[in-house]
Amino acid sequence: MGWFRRSAPEPPPSPSGPAITELNDAERAWVAESLAAQRAGGVADGDIVALGAAYDGALGGWLALPPEERPGPNDAINRFGIGFGEHLRLNAGLAWVVASDEYGTELALHGQPGDVELYPANLVAKRWVAGETGVLPGLAAELIGRVAQVRGG
Repeated sequence: MGWFRRSAPEPPPSPSGPAITELNDAERAWVAESLAAQRAGGVADGDIVALGAAYDGALGGWLALPPEERPGPNDAINRFGIGFGEHLRLNAGLAWVVASDEYGTELALHGQPGDVELYPANLVAKRWVAGETGVLPGLAAELIGRVAQVRGG
């Protein structure tokens, strides 16, 4: 069951869902490097409060710039998405995977039972684009609770 999955044009995805594969060495290194950069910035792995504060500060700084001077947000979105995903992984018993379907390939979290799929960078991207702050800790708690419900917890 995929929640908050990236938007996709019609038609809807096939009922079989995306192909799930383990991370390759380069993808594992990317996750590890992103987490190391966050630790260097004072955000411990899984510390959703510190991650949320860092996200709020980064988004606030980005929004404070004139639009024509703002750098592309993808690096920040991916970095915060990986940090957010790591919190979910640690607290909901999920694993980093690559999910591929007819619309593309994306870093995701997956777990059984319940065939749970989460797309952390997409979750962060939607909030970044909307200019939402103060949202990551609450969103994480909601998702962890929903994963537990799906798994019968």
